Amino acid sequence: MRFVLDELYSEDEDSSMDLKSLSSSSSGPVEYTIVNESDDEYIPSLKLPKQKIVVNRPERQEIQEELPAHLQKLLESDEFKKGIIEQDTVPHVLGSLRDQKNKSDDDNDKLLEITSMPKDNLKVDMQEIEQQFTNLLLNKFKSVENENMKLVKSIRDERKRVEEEKKRLEEERRRKEEEERKRREEEERKRKEEEEMKKKQLLEADLKKKKEAEEKLKQEQEQKEKEKALQKQKEQEKEKAKSATTNFDDIAKTFWKYKAKIKSIKDEIVLPVKSADKQIRNILSKHKRKINPKFGQLTNTFSQLVSIQNELSHLIDQTKEDQLSYLWILNFIAKAIVHQAETEVRAKPEASVPLARLTLYLMVRYPEFNELLMARFVKKCPFVIGFTCNIDTEEGRSNMGWKRDSGGKWEEPTSYNERIGSMATLYSVITRLQLPPEFIQTSQHPLPISHSWQLVARIANTPLNLIQDTHFVVLGSWWDAAAKEFLQAYGAQAGKLLMLIGDSLTSAVAERKYVGAARLRILLEAWQNNTIDCFPEMVP
Repeated sequence: MRFVLDELYSEDEDSSMDLKSLSSSSSGPVEYTIVNESDDEYIPSLKLPKQKIVVNRPERQEIQEELPAHLQKLLESDEFKKGIIEQDTVPHVLGSLRDQKNKSDDDNDKLLEITSMPKDNLKVDMQEIEQQFTNLLLNKFKSVENENMKLVKSIRDERKRVEEEKKRLEEERRRKEEEERKRREEEERKRKEEEEMKKKQLLEADLKKKKEAEEKLKQEQEQKEKEKALQKQKEQEKEKAKSATTNFDDIAKTFWKYKAKIKSIKDEIVLPVKSADKQIRNILSKHKRKINPKFGQLTNTFSQLVSIQNELSHLIDQTKEDQLSYLWILNFIAKAIVHQAETEVRAKPEASVPLARLTLYLMVRYPEFNELLMARFVKKCPFVIGFTCNIDTEEGRSNMGWKRDSGGKWEEPTSYNERIGSMATLYSVITRLQLPPEFIQTSQHPLPISHSWQLVARIANTPLNLIQDTHFVVLGSWWDAAAKEFLQAYGAQAGKLLMLIGDSLTSAVAERKYVGAARLRILLEAWQNNTIDCFPEMVP
């Protein structure tokens, strides 16, 4: 009889060994125990009987029956011998059976007798044989179970080894991936660091170039400033040289040039407008009525000044399309400004500051206005250019700006001095003002502080026989309006000039007892005591 291992481990109940056939007399169905039950398809399961197989056999008989022919044949078959029972198993089995039943020498003798008998006459106890078969099968099952457990263990060990190897490989893979990730991150970090370093180097290079360019530009600007300061110094020295040797002939030529300008204004602007088209005259008349009140509306605030500047600019710009109308409006404004100085500044000298700022704004914005304004200044106050002539004659008084009253008589000296002083004040304030912010980068000052130097120096160099009280009134008005800025601009040289007019010049005419000279000496003494008055500045 042969047993196939696959049959013992088969999950098919029909193909498994039917142990019921081993005991035809057992009561009830045989239950099985599944050995090594598992969901793993690689680990086999074994079915074993759950209850002991009980072989029902009749009571033992003393009479030995002969072995049936088919069993005799089975025992003698090579298949049986090769399968479970060795060739010499039967005698041993039979002898073992005899030993269990009877240990007496007689029984042994009988056993020897039986074993030596011919096979045809052999008497066997069938119940014992069946029991032996059952025991053999159970031993075989136990052996198979042991082998199965060994196999299961080996499979589990192998599976564990495979899993551990798989886990090791997985860990190795993860370790390599982690190392690769770290390597890439390190490379990326180094790449970014290199990029940042390059960017930083480029930025530093750009900053260095920019700094070098700024430094170069700064040096160039400083060089220009030095050159400008040197040029200014040369101009100042030149002006001082001129003041030391004032050319009164040139001053006279300038005076007569402006006197001619007044005549040309009358002939080329005023009279042509009178004979112009009525529409033009009406427009100019409307503009005149709008402009006149503006000067009286000036206050010491910048906001009001800007408003008036914008309104006047708008009115002037409306006439630009017609050159004659444009020049007529500018000439009218020049006359109005000088007249405002004669009246308003005469009563309130500090009112010259907003009026001077408005005048400077118009001079820079409208260059044609400069000549017209200077002609009006020179006509009424020739002291602003340092011109002086003898006033013993009618013509001399007229040239020096004296006026006649309604009766044809010359005005009183006090009135004259006040008018001249107010116009000198306005002129002096203009020379010490800075350009409006919107013109600083594009324009030059039409009447810079150097014109103050000319005014003072030329009066100081005027021959004493021509010096009048009015000269000291003009110098006092200039002192109030611009002396502080004059000292800032010319420093020690300015101080020398102040001493010249405040001490030397006044002392030279002390016997004449001029009121203006006395006041000038008071201003000098105040300056020597570190006190110098000036007009209050404008507020926002």
